[in-house]
Amino acid sequence: MRVLMLKNKTTPVDTYHETFTALGHTPEFIPLLNHCPVSVEETTNFLCSRQFLEETDLFIITSQRAVEVFHLCLNEISKQSTHLASRIRSKTGYTVGPATEEILKANGFSDVRGGSDAGNGAVLADIILKEMDRSKKQKIVFFTGTIRKDIIPVKLRSQGVNIEEVVIYKTECKRGIVDHFLRCCEEPVDWIVFFSPQGTEEIVERLQRQEIESLRGTRVASIGPTTEEYLVSKGICASVVAAKPTAKALVESLQTVEARSLGP
Repeated sequence: MRVLMLKNKTTPVDTYHETFTALGHTPEFIPLLNHCPVSVEETTNFLCSRQFLEETDLFIITSQRAVEVFHLCLNEISKQSTHLASRIRSKTGYTVGPATEEILKANGFSDVRGGSDAGNGAVLADIILKEMDRSKKQKIVFFTGTIRKDIIPVKLRSQGVNIEEVVIYKTECKRGIVDHFLRCCEEPVDWIVFFSPQGTEEIVERLQRQEIESLRGTRVASIGPTTEEYLVSKGICASVVAAKPTAKALVESLQTVEARSLGP
């Protein structure tokens, strides 16, 4: 299968690239967004502050981009004090999806929760509410970006949870996205995979018009139900919604549909 992935390719290793190529498929990535830290110095100072080290019980970090900034800051802290870095890594962290969970664990965090058991923010919020000790009035910090959904903080605050949002990275759409997309569509494409609504507006407009000849018969896949809802609102039907937001679940879903279309 030739698969267009509407996402930035993760570095140094992208599990979608590794999984698809290992099975003989051809994934091609169309980067949509530029991510950069808001301020490494400010985030580093916050992580070393009394407010975080002593007054914060739990933290939430749901984006791989936020994790990248998080660890950039932790590396700076480790150069100055391995003791401080160890204190930070000993905190309980909650995240969404197995990929971010694995990255946190690989970088020394021993108590990571949610992860593969939390496919989206609503589920993660439920897990946190179930596990946290309300009697201690625990405080939570949510490390996030300038663009994010309100699901987690709204749900937790509605239950009286003390949660503070700390913005550590910013996101901007890349230039020339649709030109890159059209170049990739000069040859037939089997699947287009949407990972998020962000940065896909112009691509969606082209799909709505159905004017690209090479996309006749191309199927659309969504990494999860939230992105599927966005596609449906634009009149685009996803033939596949991954059971989990993982490369393994996605490729298995695509292969299942392909096998059915070939018949007995």
